[in-house]
Amino acid sequence: MTGTEKILRHITEQAQAQAKEILAEADQKIEELRKKTLEEAASIGREGQKAADAYIQEQAGRTESNLAMRKRQAILQTKGALVQEALDQAQDALLSLDDNAYFAFLLRLLEKQEDLHAGELCLNAKDLARRPADFEKKIAAIAEEKGVSLTLSDQPANIGGGFLLNYGGSLENCSVEAILESEEDALKDRIRAVLFTEDGSV
Repeated sequence: MTGTEKILRHITEQAQAQAKEILAEADQKIEELRKKTLEEAASIGREGQKAADAYIQEQAGRTESNLAMRKRQAILQTKGALVQEALDQAQDALLSLDDNAYFAFLLRLLEKQEDLHAGELCLNAKDLARRPADFEKKIAAIAEEKGVSLTLSDQPANIGGGFLLNYGGSLENCSVEAILESEEDALKDRIRAVLFTEDGSV
């Protein structure tokens, strides 16, 4: 082997050795990079899962809160509807009394008027037509006990039931509708006490 061949061989061997070292070092760096990438990916995955879990929990909380609010609203609306229905039924029941009971109620209502004046008592057309024969005498007697004069008007009033007191153009509304409206809050409280228990359930 000539001297030149020996030199070339030596250079080749050194180059191959360096190449192996470079490849080994590259493999090591690739492996380190792979591990680092996997670790970062896992970390990102964990953070992403945490974020996803947090988001899901937040949304679940909002949904639960919204459902609870809607439930409360539905309960309140239902209670309000039940109370109003009870008031409507009370008015219907009052207006549906038989003649004797109904006109006895009107006379009691008249007796309770503390500030009665001279004038006319006005009924609706239906009540004018079905009034008892002695009804006018009875209202006159009640008025006389209070020191005033009261007659029954032959002009029908535009009310559902009850009566109006006409004091020379000044009207006092004693209709069933007005009475229930004036006592609405107190009546609603009494209805709620009957319909609902202390914990709010029906």
